[in-house]
Amino acid sequence: MSKGRAIGRGIAAGALALAIALAFTITSAPAQAAVVPPASSESAAAVLPSATDMLQVMNELRYATGAPTVPADPRLVASAQNHATYNVLNNTGGHYETAGRPGYTGYVAQDRARAMGYTAPFVSEVASSARDVLHGVRLLWDAPYHRLGMMHPHTSVVGWGRAEGGAFGYQVVGNIGKDFSTIPVDVVRSPARGQGGIPTSWSGHESPSPIRPGSSGPYGYPIMIVYGGYKAVDVRGVSLHHNGTPLSLFVSPQQFERDYALVVPDKPLPVGTIDVRFDLTVAGQWITEEWSFSTAGAASIAPTAPSGFHSAWVSQTALPAIAVGETASVSLTFKNTGAIPWTRGTASEARLGVAGDDTMFSKLGMAVAWPFASRPAVQDASSVAAGASTSFTFSVKGVAPGSYLLRLRPVIDGITWLEDQGVYVVITVR
Repeated sequence: MSKGRAIGRGIAAGALALAIALAFTITSAPAQAAVVPPASSESAAAVLPSATDMLQVMNELRYATGAPTVPADPRLVASAQNHATYNVLNNTGGHYETAGRPGYTGYVAQDRARAMGYTAPFVSEVASSARDVLHGVRLLWDAPYHRLGMMHPHTSVVGWGRAEGGAFGYQVVGNIGKDFSTIPVDVVRSPARGQGGIPTSWSGHESPSPIRPGSSGPYGYPIMIVYGGYKAVDVRGVSLHHNGTPLSLFVSPQQFERDYALVVPDKPLPVGTIDVRFDLTVAGQWITEEWSFSTAGAASIAPTAPSGFHSAWVSQTALPAIAVGETASVSLTFKNTGAIPWTRGTASEARLGVAGDDTMFSKLGMAVAWPFASRPAVQDASSVAAGASTSFTFSVKGVAPGSYLLRLRPVIDGITWLEDQGVYVVITVR
């Protein structure tokens, strides 16, 4: 998440097939290559949406699911651009390159990223051809196996590239880096709780295929849930309903990893509110996830509207100066000024979030048993009715002398940030 209100934008339905499946790459010999300039001319490239524009689209889509927004990495931007250029120069698509051909910078995405100096172990790639660049980003999001990396809680940096020409119109490539050392949020859903304007249908064009074998489209818009912490997820049951009527669906097999569940409705979704229920086993624990979203043309979903969630700061305890290696606890109290109760252990659980989803304190080793890297605490009370208050208590550790400013605000993950009242805690390490 980033500051501000949740975004519930619709996603344009894609009509073109994806070039090939997402490639989840492994270590191989590094390629020897230099950055290749875009194949299109300067005048043509100047009018194309930039890598920054493409990242903005992806971050808007991520933000709506409750996933943290992510920055660009210039090395991944370069490797993605190189591959888009390669595909245009060779009038091809997909994820692999052949040594000796024009624009070659590496066989797979990780080779190409290494050639640009990016050496982190987790790199995946999404690629498509599309009628325009930003449509290509949304086309990839629509396809659930590609959406997996784009919405993943552990995605930490991204690079986008694009090139015009050849038989495919525009080549759109995204290189995705993941960081499993921390858990930014525990779960993300797409479509998200309370999200509106979701397309009713999807073409089913993706390889590997997530649709029911032997069936034909169009299909309903794919629905998925992804867990942080690389937890193994098994599906015990899934149901979709519209006005109490069950909707036929296919539970798609897991590809690439085990931390998510995915269903594709067999037919286009009706206009209106879609009620979702996943009965899952997550890391050995039985979990039920229930939420609703609305399709394009439907009224908003009043029961879970973000406008029902509000908070106000009440008080906080003083945090004494600590020595290197020492720990101390602090407690902040907030009042539920909205209409919806906060209930611990459910989707309406209130958490104390670090403003801007900043994970620096966790990476420095200052977070002591925080639930998630950018979530110091969850509500202390099991249930907080409208007008009631609860405390949020957490601990920090001194790792190096200095003063550290920790900006905080409550959040209902997957739905909305609550009011930013400029609340902060100063951590002084002697």
